[in-house]
Amino acid sequence: MRLFALLSLLFATFQLYAKELNTQIAFIPDIHFHDIYADFSQAGFAGIKLDNQSKPVSIRSMKSQLHSTRLFNENYFALIAALDDIAARGVKLVALPGDFTDDGQPVHLKGLKTLLSDYSKRYGMRFFAIPGNHDPVKPIRSAAGKSDFLDEQGREVAIFSNDHAMCKTPHTDFLFCDDAISHGGYQEIMDAMSEFGLKPQSQDLLWQTPFLDNHASLAERQYQQCTNDNKHCVMIPDTSYLVEPVAGLWLLAIDANVYLPEFKNNQLTFKGSGNAGYNKVLTEKPYLLSWIKQLVTAAKEQHKTLIAFSHFPMGEFYDQQSESIKDLFGDNAFQLTRKPTNQTQSALAETGLRLHIGGHMHMNDTRIIRAKKNTLYNIQAPSISAYRPAYKLVSILGSEAKVDTVLLDSIANFDTLFPAYEREYDHLAERNPDEKWLADILGSENYQQFTLQHLAGLAKWRFIPKEWPDSFKTQLISYSFQELLTLYDSPTSPPITQASDALLSKVTLFDFIRDFYLLRNAGSLAFEDISKEHFKTYKLITQQLNAMGQCLPRQMSKIAQTVDVCTLQVGLSKALTIFEKLAAGENDRCLIIDLNLKTNKPAKTCDSINKSGT
Repeated sequence: MRLFALLSLLFATFQLYAKELNTQIAFIPDIHFHDIYADFSQAGFAGIKLDNQSKPVSIRSMKSQLHSTRLFNENYFALIAALDDIAARGVKLVALPGDFTDDGQPVHLKGLKTLLSDYSKRYGMRFFAIPGNHDPVKPIRSAAGKSDFLDEQGREVAIFSNDHAMCKTPHTDFLFCDDAISHGGYQEIMDAMSEFGLKPQSQDLLWQTPFLDNHASLAERQYQQCTNDNKHCVMIPDTSYLVEPVAGLWLLAIDANVYLPEFKNNQLTFKGSGNAGYNKVLTEKPYLLSWIKQLVTAAKEQHKTLIAFSHFPMGEFYDQQSESIKDLFGDNAFQLTRKPTNQTQSALAETGLRLHIGGHMHMNDTRIIRAKKNTLYNIQAPSISAYRPAYKLVSILGSEAKVDTVLLDSIANFDTLFPAYEREYDHLAERNPDEKWLADILGSENYQQFTLQHLAGLAKWRFIPKEWPDSFKTQLISYSFQELLTLYDSPTSPPITQASDALLSKVTLFDFIRDFYLLRNAGSLAFEDISKEHFKTYKLITQQLNAMGQCLPRQMSKIAQTVDVCTLQVGLSKALTIFEKLAAGENDRCLIIDLNLKTNKPAKTCDSINKSGT
């Protein structure tokens, strides 16, 4: 009888464990949801009426999008496309690793909640959200707004909350005031999103927090944070939680936001958390690391599959090229301040955590962090609101997780708002021609091309002016590599064949910088958009530059008398080396990762799994 009972128990345990083998979780960070149908009519803003829409739209300008690392408007349709794709695959669990709203505004939180609730009802999906640095921007509600909404004439107008300084001035046709556009704090986030993981639900098999008694209310999930002089302290919420949505699977949602308080002008305010990340978690929220260690131990003992997600990266995201990037572009360029230090990465790996999916950087990347007894895989999931739009799909296969990348190249209705942008373009062409953006983006045939054109515009309008050395910011930006080589006397360089010369004549310096950003953002996903001819050209120009040795400007060249072509030669050589290293980075498309916390097996590529027939 005892033997029968024991066998029954073992069989039941096996059944529970087998259930998780078919579990899939989709991860969609950095949605930056902007409700394009937000209603500001009570404030007097009517939006834009489009022939293809039954309701007016409240959207921000294309000009503003081409100066931002994220799209504000089209991600509305991208989110719907992502959720439709997830529903078609039969996936029921969806994690949102932060920045699920544009800036935590009540109007966008309301729109997002409505959309997610609809998919929950129709497809039985469950959503698990954790805040990022855009939701909330500060831990408490704050006055805010945007000055780049489009009106019927294609002009930029402002919408701010009533308590903002802008709304204390006389109102004009270019200013509207509505509290729905304020920046919500933790309380506003919790009020709107609590059913999406932030509070326990009846279906949960387990739900807990890093705080005693696992209370769900925001007031009981707080830690103390003080100013540098320790004279002013405040309690700040932490919405981290662990949930077991299906038997055997533990999803660990880590709130890695750190808002440092400052006392200025007799008022307590907060620094944003965008550049804090896990470096500050280690110093300001050390209890989180202790909690993670406890959960890893418990997961081992209870044979649970543990997967963590948060908004911020746990690992370096430039394929270990951060020091080279710093050398060429400066300490603060390329958002290097967001990189976890080596000490931080080691501390996180030593918790025993195996798999973490993060966002924040809008990049597709894999970072493998090795500790003495553990290997931590940090998966940087791309954003659907930037190039190259995709989400990560994790399939639990026994003790392994297949981490795949699902592209969103073609989405329905991505060009819905193009007629509004045409009005904007015409308005700028007539009144501010110097501010015209690249109209080519409106010729995009699909969403993938649209985000590619967005990144090209972003490189022109923001990245090159702010990040690249001065020698690149000249008329040389439009030079082909063939023309650039004519600036130098290079007796030691190998002769260029006619075929090679043809390649060098077709690719410009701007083309390279654009390709550099495509690769930086999308990793191997960019290979489809960087032609083989471009890759060949970059190898050719690298060979020529390396063979030059000492810089010898050609005396007959007039440009060499006005531009520091030697600095350009050195900088270009360094940039090409970084490009090559980024192209050869870790597998960022599909990996099979062992989640057995008692072993430390290396990951396998999905290609090798397929080729072996298993």
